[in-house]
Amino acid sequence: METDRDPIEEIHQAIVQFTRSTRTQSNDMYQGLSFVAFGVLTYVDSTQSPHAKDLADAYGLDKSTVSRQLAELEAQGLLLRVPAPHLPRAQLLKLTPKGRRRLRVTRARQQEGLRQLFGEWAEEDVAVFGRLLARFVGETGRSSGLPELPPAPSPPPRTRRKGG
Repeated sequence: METDRDPIEEIHQAIVQFTRSTRTQSNDMYQGLSFVAFGVLTYVDSTQSPHAKDLADAYGLDKSTVSRQLAELEAQGLLLRVPAPHLPRAQLLKLTPKGRRRLRVTRARQQEGLRQLFGEWAEEDVAVFGRLLARFVGETGRSSGLPELPPAPSPPPRTRRKGG
């Protein structure tokens, strides 16, 4: 007689498998950006007037890690540090047009990959999975003590071409 697996064990196993799979595919998923670089660009894009300290606090990183990552993104021409208007020593983080394009292309490619993965799922199943995953991620984030990250900007609505 076969017993049912513990749902928590199944969830744990799925998370482990997902994490391994994500690490293996990271170069394709992030268009050659590291996971951290992608996170930095996403944060800067979705936060009004961010500072390096905000970024460090949001991701639970130390200032030196953030500083190195920002320097690397600046060297690639994806990000700028500009003087804050009312704080003489502070700098605001801004994406360059190249950084904005890179982020847009990366997100579009990731979302297309997800559309393909969920291609045979019922729309309702995808919607339920999305709600439950967002709830799970929100609860894990709150339990870690990190502030909630701002949502990524919504892409423009997809339009269907006539005859295709």
